Amino acid sequence: MSPTERTLAGGPLLARPAPSGDVGELVARLRGVPDEHRRFAVDARTAMRLHRIGPPLLEELGSAGLPCAGRGTQRLHDGYDLANAALHLGLTSVQRRAIRSWAAALRAGAPGQEPEYRVEFTASCPVPGHAGPCRYGVLLPGGRTPVLAPGPGETPLATVTVRPRTRWPELPDAVVELLGTLDPVGFFMLPEALRWDPEFLWRTRMADCGGAAAWLVAEGTRRGLAVRFGFGLLVAKPYSTPHCWAEFLVDGVWVPVDPLLVRAMAAWGGLDAAAHGPRRSPGALFHRLTGHFTKVVSHGGVWAPTSLPTERTPCP
Repeated sequence: MSPTERTLAGGPLLARPAPSGDVGELVARLRGVPDEHRRFAVDARTAMRLHRIGPPLLEELGSAGLPCAGRGTQRLHDGYDLANAALHLGLTSVQRRAIRSWAAALRAGAPGQEPEYRVEFTASCPVPGHAGPCRYGVLLPGGRTPVLAPGPGETPLATVTVRPRTRWPELPDAVVELLGTLDPVGFFMLPEALRWDPEFLWRTRMADCGGAAAWLVAEGTRRGLAVRFGFGLLVAKPYSTPHCWAEFLVDGVWVPVDPLLVRAMAAWGGLDAAAHGPRRSPGALFHRLTGHFTKVVSHGGVWAPTSLPTERTPCP
């Protein structure tokens, strides 16, 4: 077992003098992100805490050419780079654990089973120290709702009950064919300036769910398909998350699709890919809030740090 494999398996972190093939190939792909879009703010301690990347693997990534700032123990790394490295190298990072929870939620939402969730919208003030109470705008199922909160600390703003739909029409051939064009594209977390850029998507074969959804809407419209953008919640315990997807009109129903997410759950979340084939919607995960990407919680027009603690309601 190589040092990298020991690291991935949770064993001792050992030094390694030269990058392995998988690390080198991954770094070459990550280098598709131009350096001006990197923000070097993650130190070695945070890399280990959030991404399970220890010093030897950081060294290996650097030897393969992953950009960083500073030297020695003062080196800083880009958070997107490390999140993607941890995910694609199989580490038990925050992202990997989240994908596992999404796959579990999708299995729980099998046809005929209607799970119910309690989702709490919690936020903290992005500009503490201002006069008066915090004035939030919370994107709820009925639209953006104003909510006053007394202070800058983390505050529960609203609680909603969500029951994602589990029965969806099968996707027709034209939609399945369109989804298949994204097969060469890998799932990566990307800076905001790149995630919506279709030229970047096809040049690097890298995208996140938002960029893939936007491209599907544009290309589906060009092909004459009835398609729209979806934004809302990916509902799963212990935390839901804001999410984007595309929706196609099938037999009078707007059916959600997200091929990159399904592949990510199959690769890293334990989802049975055969049971979730190309004609099946992952819509049992989604709760639509609006038709465009936006802030879930805003504060005076500014994005507010938000968490969405989620519990599954016991069946009666």
